[in-house]
Amino acid sequence: MHEYCINTLSAGERTEVERVCAQYPQVKSELLQMQRALEKFAESVGRKPAAEVQQTIWGTLENINKEKAGDLSDLPLLNKYSDHNNWKHIVKSLMPSRIPDERIVFPLRDANGVMQLLIISRTDVEEEVHEHERESFLILEGECECHIGDDTWRLGPGGFLEIPLHKNHNVKVISPYVVAVLQHVAI
Repeated sequence: MHEYCINTLSAGERTEVERVCAQYPQVKSELLQMQRALEKFAESVGRKPAAEVQQTIWGTLENINKEKAGDLSDLPLLNKYSDHNNWKHIVKSLMPSRIPDERIVFPLRDANGVMQLLIISRTDVEEEVHEHERESFLILEGECECHIGDDTWRLGPGGFLEIPLHKNHNVKVISPYVVAVLQHVAI
């Protein structure tokens, strides 16, 4: 019965418990008492998450919903949970019919300390360092290597990377071209 209450039985086993409860009222009464006791226990030991944890959870869920909505006028922030396929859909209308020979940049958002750009490039990104903004990017197509200090990350479609503040970094394109969303957030 305990397994029924915590939902670890198979569908067939659950059906059998429900059949027995329908046939024997005492068993059903015992099961209901057990469920109430488990609910009371959960309430007594349960804790509400800290406000900042709640804010992070709600922010992440809002980002996921914005990503799925795919509205260029209401873009989510990039994060490690960003889905490159959703972003490909979001920027589809901006994609050129032919990939340029160098690099093109489409501004997506520049408000409230957040700048997002769609980058399509056959060329490397020169070494740089950021002092007052957090940089991150999400690869939509192609492959690249990002060098941060002495570390190297190879990224393909779906690859996401946050660049630490005050660290020299550059990006080498290792496929014919790369399509990425670049994000700068002021601190």
